[in-house]
Amino acid sequence: MAAHRHTGRRRIALIGAWLFAVIALVLAALALLPMPNLELWALGMLVTEFSLVLAALAVLGAGAAVLARKWGAAWSAGVVALVNAMLLVAGLLPPVSAWATTRELDVPLSLSPYFDGLSSTAARGPDATVRYARIGGTDLMLDVWRPPRPASAPAPAVINIHGGTQQAGQSLFPRWDAWLADSGYVVFDISYRFFRSHDWRRTPGDVKCALGWVARNAGRYGADPDRIVMMGQSAGGYLALLAAYTTAAELPPTCPAPEPDIAAVVAWYPPADMTKPMTPSFRLAEPLRRQLTEEGPLLSPEEAERVSPLTYLRRGLPPTLLVQGGRDFLQPAADTRAFAGRLAAAGVEHRLVEIPYADHQFDLSWGGFGSQITRHVTERFLREVR
Repeated sequence: MAAHRHTGRRRIALIGAWLFAVIALVLAALALLPMPNLELWALGMLVTEFSLVLAALAVLGAGAAVLARKWGAAWSAGVVALVNAMLLVAGLLPPVSAWATTRELDVPLSLSPYFDGLSSTAARGPDATVRYARIGGTDLMLDVWRPPRPASAPAPAVINIHGGTQQAGQSLFPRWDAWLADSGYVVFDISYRFFRSHDWRRTPGDVKCALGWVARNAGRYGADPDRIVMMGQSAGGYLALLAAYTTAAELPPTCPAPEPDIAAVVAWYPPADMTKPMTPSFRLAEPLRRQLTEEGPLLSPEEAERVSPLTYLRRGLPPTLLVQGGRDFLQPAADTRAFAGRLAAAGVEHRLVEIPYADHQFDLSWGGFGSQITRHVTERFLREVR
């Protein structure tokens, strides 16, 4: 009777150990293997950000394997225990590397907001949505996010520029806008017309058009037109750099606009050298590489150089914060490090923060360790340049 009972328990424990291992293996595959489309890649990125879930599954699987071994499944329990142990190590690598990064940067890290949702939604909406220009029959819009409490003096303005490879509206990640506004900044999150191969000037020109509108209208929203920060993610970070680093003569706005001074630039994983082809990556499967290549602008070598922030480096450019993921398959960390080196050589005040485990668009996870680190370093940087 006892032997029969142990056999039943052993079978259940083994099934449980393998079930946890298989689920964790599927999650790990999403994070590590080549992905054929952006949807699966985004899932893999979120697995990395929430890798403690993978670690928890591995712990449960290993515990079930220990019980199975106790009840007589020696060989099979040992195999599944080893699999779960390897998955546990994989699940712990991102948080351990994040913890090491916070030690270097002297910023806190907390588990309490870890499962606090995504940045694609916010508890509130913008305070106003305004048309900043109408060009070629297209309305170009921006959202205004204001601090919840009126300030005694005009607040710094942040122009936030979304990334992506297609036409999109403003405020794609509104939680970041709300956070900046709650931190005392007036945020202008802008839309723009995406690149077209035959008209590569229009996208940075639209950003400069929005910049001019903000400079003229900042006072209406309690913002200081003499303290404008350009900020963006991925393609948005690239456009923030390009708008801040070029004059109107070098890249003109697409509408009549003043040319204000820029106080600072915050660019997360931005491409800075458009003359370089897309870097091959193990995680960049051929269908996804082809999709991204086709959706981007086709530029001649001369055009690519003229539309690269790297071309315009010189002393006197605004202080620049670069935030980069170490496992970014679209914007390799080595390229951003090289760009930071060129900034240093040109005498541009800058700071590079690299989050070793993070992939492209890690900031989609609001409570993830990468986003927590980014909030702290961004807040510190903006406070220093206010």
